[in-house]
Amino acid sequence: MLTRVELNDIASLFSEGIEPEPALAPAARRRRRLGILRESVPAGLRRFSMVAANALRRRRFVGLPAILKMAFGRRPEGEASLPDPRRAAADIDGFVGLAPDLSPATMIEAYSRGLAPTACFGPIAWQCPPTRFVAAPAMLAEKAAEGLAGRARTFRVTFDRDVDSILVASATRSDCASLVPERLGAAFAELFDAGYAHTFEVRDRGGRIVAGGYGVAVGRVFVLERVFSGGPDSAMAGLARLAQSLRDWDFALVECGAGAAPFCAEAFMAVSREAYVATLSEHMSGERVGRWPSDGARGMREARAA
Repeated sequence: MLTRVELNDIASLFSEGIEPEPALAPAARRRRRLGILRESVPAGLRRFSMVAANALRRRRFVGLPAILKMAFGRRPEGEASLPDPRRAAADIDGFVGLAPDLSPATMIEAYSRGLAPTACFGPIAWQCPPTRFVAAPAMLAEKAAEGLAGRARTFRVTFDRDVDSILVASATRSDCASLVPERLGAAFAELFDAGYAHTFEVRDRGGRIVAGGYGVAVGRVFVLERVFSGGPDSAMAGLARLAQSLRDWDFALVECGAGAAPFCAEAFMAVSREAYVATLSEHMSGERVGRWPSDGARGMREARAA
């Protein structure tokens, strides 16, 4: 039986309507991507200061013994390479262990268990928060459209056109939830290449990207990891179009990750970790692997009517 990531070999069958890109040799594509995602010394220092400030502000040092025990302690006998989400600690944001392997196969398996990678602890770690925030795509589309009421500006929303730029722009916010070090950004880019991570790009009349975000599709659940925006209208336009497409493609649920919460938290309801993991297991079939098609320009009027 093919694994999810091995299905990447036939992902193009699900990528209808995608304009072909100029072919790049794997080595050239890797060099280009590393050049875009490479973390500069100032950016690394900024990230370190954000981690330290977040730890002090939230008194995370109180949970340091638990973090060290999970990170470096012996795994329970028979436990697989990924940690058990049930071991996640509620008092340290659901930290459940370090993430030494961020290959596409491991990443998609982790998401299917309710785990997600985070850099808020400094090293990249697996996290399974005790409370998750979810919404049906139709509800998210409705809430996002309401947020556009009375707006006249027109945006164009596309999918899966510029993953590297979206990853870089998503990491420029000043909150801990937006931390995307080079290694984690590269992992999401590889997951995009495998057909499981997806981006949405919101462009102004001149074609400049003014908002966007990305997430991971696991079965019929879409985990919205991060959203960025130069203004609230552009973010809402992108979310409305994304949610409308997820609804049309028969996705069952959207989860709002910490990096997307500032833009869409009101559209989601809180559920327990246990309820979320159970829901995941119910919706693992019907995967849509490969790049998502875009229907071209979508104005505010269409978004409001979603």
